[in-house]
Amino acid sequence: MTDIDSIEQRLRRTFQVVAEQPVAALGDPEPWRNNTTGPRRRRLHVMAGALAVIALVVVGVTYGPRSSRVTPTTQPGLGGAPGGGLRAVFAPTRPTSPAVLDKAAATMAARVHALGDTDARATVDGGSIVITSSKFTRAKLQLIGSRGSLSFRPVLCGAPAPSAASQPAGAGTTPRARALPACQAQYATSPSNLDVNTTTGQPGNTIGPDPIFASYPSTPAQDDDPADSVLLPADPAAGAQQYPRFVLGPAQLSNPDMAHVQAHIDQNIGGWVVDVTLTSSGANRWNAVALANFHAYLAIDMDGAVLEAPLMEPNNFTFTSFGNRMEISGSFTPTEAKSIAAVLGSGALPVPFKLLSLTTVS
Repeated sequence: MTDIDSIEQRLRRTFQVVAEQPVAALGDPEPWRNNTTGPRRRRLHVMAGALAVIALVVVGVTYGPRSSRVTPTTQPGLGGAPGGGLRAVFAPTRPTSPAVLDKAAATMAARVHALGDTDARATVDGGSIVITSSKFTRAKLQLIGSRGSLSFRPVLCGAPAPSAASQPAGAGTTPRARALPACQAQYATSPSNLDVNTTTGQPGNTIGPDPIFASYPSTPAQDDDPADSVLLPADPAAGAQQYPRFVLGPAQLSNPDMAHVQAHIDQNIGGWVVDVTLTSSGANRWNAVALANFHAYLAIDMDGAVLEAPLMEPNNFTFTSFGNRMEISGSFTPTEAKSIAAVLGSGALPVPFKLLSLTTVS
């Protein structure tokens, strides 16, 4: 995998409650945004075996919610208090069975415990999940209620920004779903069309976005079905991207199996990192997907937006296995590294949730 701009930016976006219904501002909810000197840089090393670095991915900053709209039942100013705590109520955004609620509660509890509060509780109450914690903060709350769904999709072609005619008529409306057409042959981002130059690591041909998709709205996040082809935007804070939007085929890998995720200090770089070890089956699946997309773009879809679409091993004449290890490193604070590890290690929630209320408890 080659250089990617800003994957941590999207990792951070994984940790939103629900983009459409974020939590109200509680003090300074996103202290990592306070740096006005420009984005910090992160790097994701994909390891082959234990030592050899196969790819270096340069990434950006911030993983807060995308909006600051206030929900009526949220109480501003809550940040957790010594000797007290917070009580949060989450509800699924669609009808959900008791078994799925139980699974989601277990995932949320695992996240709270991984973030340092082993006494916190996550219980199912009717159709909602109630979490009480003596150490709750708003930042941790965002991590606990985020979906955290990650999938890898082949890029079929690029797409331009949507035209005005493809946009919803008014606020709160959802564009009517339309079946996507096939990419026109001259715009397809196939290995033969891209004709990657292994010396420069760049495509030999510049392929623009397919204009046929200008009249099509982007696929809403709630309709981002891994089994379907979708039209997704590049994450708005992603920085450099090949296209404003991407036409993607069905997911070839979703939420890869992780055997172990751990945050620790890497003495070699003198900073906090997150080590990810895939299971044997997860590593096999990941390498099969990487091989299938050799010298093509492979999109990383996080909760309905394209984090990045790296060109797979463009400097290699033949495919080389990525092994089973990844290391996310950079100028992380201990809290940032542990938060990323907590969400990755607990897995994705089975359905999206929204925050119904946030109250103080004594």
